[in-house]
Amino acid sequence: MIAPDAIAREILQRRGSSHLLLLCDFDGTLCEFNPDPEAVRLDETRRALLASLSARPCCTVGLVTGRRLTDVRVRAGEIGPVYLAGFHGLEIDSPDASFVHPDATVASTAMQEIAARVAPSIRRLPGVFIEDKGLSIALHFREAEPAHRVLAQSVFVDAARGDLDAGRLRLLPGACVVELLPNTSWDKGAAVEWILDRVQGEQGRPVFPVYIGDDVTDAPALAAVGSKGIGVAASARVAGGDYHVDGPVEVELLLASLDAELHC
Repeated sequence: MIAPDAIAREILQRRGSSHLLLLCDFDGTLCEFNPDPEAVRLDETRRALLASLSARPCCTVGLVTGRRLTDVRVRAGEIGPVYLAGFHGLEIDSPDASFVHPDATVASTAMQEIAARVAPSIRRLPGVFIEDKGLSIALHFREAEPAHRVLAQSVFVDAARGDLDAGRLRLLPGACVVELLPNTSWDKGAAVEWILDRVQGEQGRPVFPVYIGDDVTDAPALAAVGSKGIGVAASARVAGGDYHVDGPVEVELLLASLDAELHC
């Protein structure tokens, strides 16, 4: 495995004189996982590194996350004029524009009904809980024993089966979580392409994109970067990427090296 500082040097060498677009996932990439999603906060050192990079005229920074925008703003803190893509890219805020996918809200009623149906069964399983994101619902089971994990997922999927089969909803697995979302082809990869197009238009010159993510939900974003830039997988959970680092600690080392060696 190549060290984070060597990956940073490769990024800067391949970037050349292009504008750098640095996009990162949040949970599991910039922040360590926590059994309670409400307890996650961006470490001050990592926040300061992102803020320093976002202040450079040759660098644009963005966060691409499954969390809602209102949620990630609170947990990330003040970074600067960054792009924020929430709800797996279905909602995006930039310094001068906003985007909400037209299908983001179409299935919210169905998901609320599913959450209500499974609640009695889920409450009986220690370490399992439903997170209501408003436009989606997520089943968390990080702290559950294996048998309860299997049972919880079975109950969850069975309750959603009609909507899944009818194509109204889609199931998105992650690290110890399964999420129900509106069934749209839009994902983190589409969000990366949207952001890349806007930054290229703003800069009027070539842009070199970098994406760092740790989970299966980040695979489309790594694929969207493709040969145009560099993808970095932050765990073995996600396929793809040109390089690999081991979790948020090594992501921090990578960011620190970029911050130290990016001169503009």
